[in-house]
Amino acid sequence: MASGANVPISGGTDMQQVVPGDTIQPADFNEARTNIDSLLSAPTSVTDLHGLNQGGTGVGAAVSGATVLALGAAGAFTELQNDIQALNNFYGASTRPAIQTDILVGDLIEASQWNAIMLDTKDRWDAPVKNSSFNTKTYPISDTWTTASDGAWTGTLTSTVTFTWSSAAELNAWFNGGGAVGMEGSIIYSGSDAQTLSWQTRLDNLGDVYLLKQSTVAGAGTNAGKGQVDQTTNYVTLNTYAGNTTYTNDWANVESKVNNTTTPTSVTVKMVFKDFDDLFPGVDEPVLGDTRIRGVLITPNPAGSGFNFPAPSITQTPIVET
Repeated sequence: MASGANVPISGGTDMQQVVPGDTIQPADFNEARTNIDSLLSAPTSVTDLHGLNQGGTGVGAAVSGATVLALGAAGAFTELQNDIQALNNFYGASTRPAIQTDILVGDLIEASQWNAIMLDTKDRWDAPVKNSSFNTKTYPISDTWTTASDGAWTGTLTSTVTFTWSSAAELNAWFNGGGAVGMEGSIIYSGSDAQTLSWQTRLDNLGDVYLLKQSTVAGAGTNAGKGQVDQTTNYVTLNTYAGNTTYTNDWANVESKVNNTTTPTSVTVKMVFKDFDDLFPGVDEPVLGDTRIRGVLITPNPAGSGFNFPAPSITQTPIVET
C-alpha cells in the first residue's frame, strides 16, 4: 500500500504518494480515479468549479483484491493516464515527464509514474476554471437601430440576448471550461456631431462586456465583480460606464440574470444606453449614428483534448427606445 507523502484535495478525495517498494492497491488507484472522474463529470451545482461534463473518466474503479493493470475495463493505469493527459491538454498545462509516454502491457508501474498522476491531478483540481480564449470569440447575433428607418434616438435604448443550453450541467460546464457570454455595442457614424462622436468613443472603449464563471470583463467602465456564480433571477449589474466630463449624464449599463438560481439553463444579458440632458439643460440632443448591439459568445477551447461543449441557442430582442 502507499506510504509516501499525503496529497490533499480540498473538497475531493485525498491521495497518497508511493515510494519504491510500495504496492499500488485498488484503494490507492480509486482515490486518483475519483478526483479525475469529478473533473470530467457534470458539475454538481452552480458553485462546483470542477465539472467539465465530459462523461466522467474512461476507466472503471479498481476492484478490491485485483491487480492494477496497464489496460483494461477497470483499474487500468494507462486509461487514467490518458484522462489526465487530456485534462492537461485542455488547460494548456504540461504533463509531468514520467507520464508523457503511455504505460504498456507488461511494464512495471514506477513510483515516479504513479506520483506524477496524483500530482497532475492535484494541479488540475486546484485551478479548475479555465481561462477564456479570445480565439474562440464570435458575435452570433446582432440588431441595429438605424437612423434611416428608426430615426435618431434620445432617452434610452435597450436590447437583451438570451443564451440557452439544454441542461444546467451544460451551462455550468461551459463556464467552468472557460466559456463566456456577453454583449457589445457600437455607433456607426462618420459625421462631426460632438455628442454622437462621444457615444462612438464610449462604446469603442467599452468593447465586449462578457460574463465569466467568477467575474466580468470589459474594456472600460466600472465592473461589479460579478460572475456566473453570482447570478439570480433578477438582473445583476455587471458593468456601468458613465459619460465623460462633457456628457456626464450619458452612460452604458450591462446586466445579466438566469432563469433559475439552482439549476439554470439560460443566461440573459441586457445592454442599456441612456442619453440624458448635458450641455443644454432641458434639451436632450439626439444620437445621429446607427447603433448596433450584438451578442458575444466565447466557446471553451478544446485545445486538442477531444472535449466537447454543446453550444447554446441564442435569441435577441429588437432594440427598443424608451
